[in-house]
Amino acid sequence: MVTPTEFKSPYYNLKSLIERKGMTQAKVAEHLKMDRTTFNVKINRTNGRDFSFEEAINLSHILNEKIEYFF
Repeated sequence: MVTPTEFKSPYYNLKSLIERKGMTQAKVAEHLKMDRTTFNVKINRTNGRDFSFEEAINLSHILNEKIEYFF
């Protein structure tokens, strides 16, 4: 079951994981070669924007976690 927090923030696990890994969203965006504001738009799904499959795979490698954990 989806919690209210997860419903409002689909990438809640991803945000938590970034923090637990001691990284910032800006640093992850830099690793993805993505502007920080674009990363923020995607992680918050602003206007329906979302990560591409390639970006999701790269996130998995950067964070050293299975993609299923945060998508």
